[in-house]
Amino acid sequence: MTNAKRIQLWAEMLSFYVFAPLIFTWLLNTNKLSRSEMPIAFFALFIFAIVLLTITPDFKWRSLLPTSFQLEWRALSIFLLISSGTMYLLIQVINPEQLFSFPRRAPEIYLVVMALYPLLSVIPQGIIYRVLFFKRYAALFPEIRYSLPAAAIAFALAHLFFQNVIALLLTFFGGLAFAWAHRIRGSFWTGNFLHIIGGWCIWTFGLGRYFYHGAI
Repeated sequence: MTNAKRIQLWAEMLSFYVFAPLIFTWLLNTNKLSRSEMPIAFFALFIFAIVLLTITPDFKWRSLLPTSFQLEWRALSIFLLISSGTMYLLIQVINPEQLFSFPRRAPEIYLVVMALYPLLSVIPQGIIYRVLFFKRYAALFPEIRYSLPAAAIAFALAHLFFQNVIALLLTFFGGLAFAWAHRIRGSFWTGNFLHIIGGWCIWTFGLGRYFYHGAI
């Protein structure tokens, strides 16, 4: 890879995964962007990611098709246990009255969120923060010990506009697991299912308020 190409990729990656969330957060804090407009901003990022992937050499969209669901069932089971335990303990420490508050108070809306979350949130984020990251910018992080934390940081920064430590910590550690599934196990769909499990646990155990502004 030439130095010029490397500089281009670094500029792209930093703009997409670092500067964009910082700018969105600043726009929200200065009331130049409303919470209701965040889904539009996320959709714009998603479209941009699709364009970048389309022009990325050797990438084929059909590689993401679930031709066979050879999922890492052991990893999914372990992650479910860890996520459930973590969310339960966390809500007990923070606000035990909120345990299962969403399914208890609004069961119909809860079921809708559980059904739409994988399609409207997980898959687009999987494309942006795992497929694009590792396909287009993998050469910038040739060693796993750097690429996985970098992907997790990028994923956590995407939730910076929620402006709370809980969202950043959970998405960083969750991002590590999702990146591991995608990069080490080579499974886009295992990463997605891990992501689904994490999100479902967050909404079910009562931590959804740390992740809700009508977006992502």
